[in-house]
Amino acid sequence: MVLKWALIAFGVATVVLYVLGKVLAFFNPPRPGRPRPRSLARVERTLRWTVVVPILIAAAMLVLALSGHGRP
Repeated sequence: MVLKWALIAFGVATVVLYVLGKVLAFFNPPRPGRPRPRSLARVERTLRWTVVVPILIAAAMLVLALSGHGRP
């Protein structure tokens, strides 16, 4: 039950970070010869972690369920 809510929280965080990244990219368009804004890079890095961690947790849950450890 706790794991389900943790995955839901990661999903909500992913959607929020995705929208925030799009808003930051829209208001700070890339300029030739200049690096991207730090805030946009930070949001994209955080977005990657909120996608990778739940995928790894879900894969581990799938392996446990298929191996029979989740059965009573």
